[in-house]
Amino acid sequence: MKSKLITLLLCISLAVSFAACSNTSSQPEGTPQNDPGTEKTPAASDELPILGAGIYSASDNFNTYIGKGITSAAKGIFQTNIEDGQNDQSTQNNQIDTMLAKGAKVIAISVVDVTAAPTIIEKAKEAGNVPVIFFNKEITDESVMQSYDKVYFVGSTGVDYGATIQGEMIVDAWKKNPSFDKNGDGKIQMVYLMGDPGHTAAKPRADYVKKAITDAGIEIDLLAEDTGMWVTATAKDKMDAWISKYGDEIEFIVTANDAMAFGALASIQAAGFNTNGAQSDLYIPVIGIDALPEALDKIKSGEMIGSVLQDARSQGVAIVKIAQNLAAGKGPVEGLEYTLDEAKAVRIPYKAITADNINEAEETYAEK
Repeated sequence: MKSKLITLLLCISLAVSFAACSNTSSQPEGTPQNDPGTEKTPAASDELPILGAGIYSASDNFNTYIGKGITSAAKGIFQTNIEDGQNDQSTQNNQIDTMLAKGAKVIAISVVDVTAAPTIIEKAKEAGNVPVIFFNKEITDESVMQSYDKVYFVGSTGVDYGATIQGEMIVDAWKKNPSFDKNGDGKIQMVYLMGDPGHTAAKPRADYVKKAITDAGIEIDLLAEDTGMWVTATAKDKMDAWISKYGDEIEFIVTANDAMAFGALASIQAAGFNTNGAQSDLYIPVIGIDALPEALDKIKSGEMIGSVLQDARSQGVAIVKIAQNLAAGKGPVEGLEYTLDEAKAVRIPYKAITADNINEAEETYAEK
């Protein structure tokens, strides 16, 4: 009896084992097991590459708009965060070190001090030959731009930096509005607010705007000229002194950017000028460069006579498209509508903006 029981138990055991083996072997080859520990996680390579980007100072309105242009154009293409160099090169150097340490595939920088460009290039080389795109502040030292085969520049038309167009706009307005010549001497009694002397565009803008006016046969009586450092508050301080000294003798206020035009305008309006646009009893024509959105409102109202569009959005798009090519190991402008000049630069043209064509500037800031 005992032996029969043992035999029965052995048979049951064998049957259970056979059933288990049959169930396992019947599962199709390659069928995944329901093990939560083996679920596939996104690989690091699936993430967007990093575009390390920075502006020299957020106090420069135009630089801020380029930063916005880069951020908008980079959506879905790059991870990016626009760093503010705070107008301090050591701060910006540290920011670039951090960008490279995080694995940035391309660096795009509006450099605080153009003489720091070689240092930035060396950092990029040491990090694995990372491409560098300088923008806004041009590196005019040809040897620096030729020292690295992966360095490029994106900006507006060089040489005069929009000042010839600005000068031509002044000439046109002067001829169309005889009332601007308050003392009837045929000369423009002008004050000029210059940009930061350390900026590539500062002196050329000061020189070429005057050249365009005198080339048109109009003499300039330069009452005052000083730097407003591209900054609204600094420009207002300068203009406060000039409007107090010269008052209604001033026949034209010319500024090297819109931010300084805003400061000059605030100053003269506090003194009773341009308070009702072009219909004001006391009026001094004001003109800038950049055609920022805030300037467009003042051109519409007549508080300013115009500005020169420096297309921040298009520059931002160009920077991102070139960076995308470089990150992919392609030529900088391969397959793009841009061309490189002999200075390894892509240049976006300037455009005169007055109340007559203000829509052309507004379109560049429209959401797309």
